[in-house]
Amino acid sequence: MTSHAIAVLPAGFEVDADEITLVWPRNGESKTNVISTLNWDLEEFAAGGSAARDFYRIAAAAYLADSAVAKPAVSLHRELRVTTFVEDTQPWETGALTDLAELLHWLTGDTWRFTLKSADANLALQVSEPADRIQLLSGGLDSLCGAAIGLRDKTSIRFVGHRDASRAVRHAQRLIDVAVGDAPYDRYEFYLRETSRRKNHGPRSRSLMFMALGTLSARSHGARCLWVPENGFTSINPPLDAGRGGTLTTRSTHPFTFLLVSRLLEKLGIDVEITNPFTSMTKGELVSAALPDLSTASYADALRASFSCAKGGTQFYGGDSNHNCGLCVACAVRRGAFLGAGLDDPSDYDCEVLTGDALEGLLKQRWRDVVSIREAAEFGIPEELVLSSARWPLETDFAAVMDLVRRGLSEIGNVQLPAP
Repeated sequence: MTSHAIAVLPAGFEVDADEITLVWPRNGESKTNVISTLNWDLEEFAAGGSAARDFYRIAAAAYLADSAVAKPAVSLHRELRVTTFVEDTQPWETGALTDLAELLHWLTGDTWRFTLKSADANLALQVSEPADRIQLLSGGLDSLCGAAIGLRDKTSIRFVGHRDASRAVRHAQRLIDVAVGDAPYDRYEFYLRETSRRKNHGPRSRSLMFMALGTLSARSHGARCLWVPENGFTSINPPLDAGRGGTLTTRSTHPFTFLLVSRLLEKLGIDVEITNPFTSMTKGELVSAALPDLSTASYADALRASFSCAKGGTQFYGGDSNHNCGLCVACAVRRGAFLGAGLDDPSDYDCEVLTGDALEGLLKQRWRDVVSIREAAEFGIPEELVLSSARWPLETDFAAVMDLVRRGLSEIGNVQLPAP
């Protein structure tokens, strides 16, 4: 296992030389190697409490470390030794830091070790506009459906989004902002400035940082509830073949992830309930639940631009980086959802736009996905493969899990994919 030392520092601070040093801006300092619309002080969240601010700081530091260190080609496992600064180290000395490291191991497959140092934050007195609920709104189809459904109950909702350097996500979020109307939609940038520093282009720790950001927003606005909308099939993310289990498959919104995050919040004394209301639905069932709102003119542009693709990079084959590829597992689930919901799919898929050598190059890159999707849809996924692919909360209804998997595969089976 390769070991790496990473320091994530507020601008103006120093530690003993580490392998990688990343500087988080503060006090208007822009000459750092981290781009962030949030200074390290997090003055926008002065009302959120130091525990929630520090949770976000540590999760954000983990995300930067995860992004800056490449995964080994063979073992895929790293030891990441992260030094970062917080306002108050005391809440993390009661086992919470160990719990966080175990949570990150569950998400990434890596070994995490943290060293926390204290720093004072410059926080002005702030009164935040109250909200009943915070909802994550990423730029994807599921969170867009969650927004349409959530806005029906007339409670005070505030949406929160994170964006990195992805053009597709930015494009989707701009149009989604229009779709949700007057509801506040806070979008925050946080990523490594130089492309050359981004060694891991699929950091699995991003989901934890996003949840921590939502938790901080909830605490700051007096909301007791945080929605993380995701269809249950994708949350389970059943391995379509034996080579996709474990941390090779994302666990961003797996039920066990919610359990671990909830335990951590309780240990830190952060009174926010984090939940996925759509955990029993397939993606098609979630799209159906968002109708008729989702089919109205006000959602049309956002629906088309919503981004589900797990692979991206189609611009290297002459495609459009704002398009979904149409062939990866996430895109097949998306396409199957529209078919399952009986809703015309307005999405642009590069597999339907590209021709000739460009299409051939894309097909070559996605061929394993296509084969796995076709075989899983035709033959199903063995129960033991699904249940052994992850840890589960004690109260899990495994019959319901397998029924959900079968319904999800049925939707995918309706998607027309290239023949072998």
